[in-house]
Amino acid sequence: MRSYTARPSKIHPLKSQYAVVCALVMGLTTSGCSQVGMQVGTDDLKTPTILTGSIPSAADEAYTDLSVEDRQSIAKNFDTLDQDLASGAGLEDLKLPWLNGISGNSGTISEINSTAFTQTGCLGFKTTANTISGIKLYSGTACRDITQKFAVTALTVADA
Repeated sequence: MRSYTARPSKIHPLKSQYAVVCALVMGLTTSGCSQVGMQVGTDDLKTPTILTGSIPSAADEAYTDLSVEDRQSIAKNFDTLDQDLASGAGLEDLKLPWLNGISGNSGTISEINSTAFTQTGCLGFKTTANTISGIKLYSGTACRDITQKFAVTALTVADA
């Protein structure tokens, strides 16, 4: 009978370098799947840092009536209030008309609540909307994004 003895194995220097290079390449290519990253040039809100709300759906009446462009038209009006917000002037009696030239929807922003603006960067408001489905009253919130421009973050049909 023959006996087999284990031979000592040598690791070839090129094979070990190849393994290190492969591990490094695999690590770099799969790192795109990780959840760690740095946000650059996004519309994420600076203040408040955490906003909660619902994801718009087809069943959401405010979302189906007022498009993203309508919400942008509403938000542009808040960008004109920088001096009033800096002075702390009351905005409750101010009425701002808005118009979306693409959809033809229009309305009037009123009852602007700026009491929490200094702490959260957000304004509460009500707006009418004259859309193809009729005239309705909406309650909403607009907050400043990272570029210090306002964006409508919440919009719901208000009880009239």
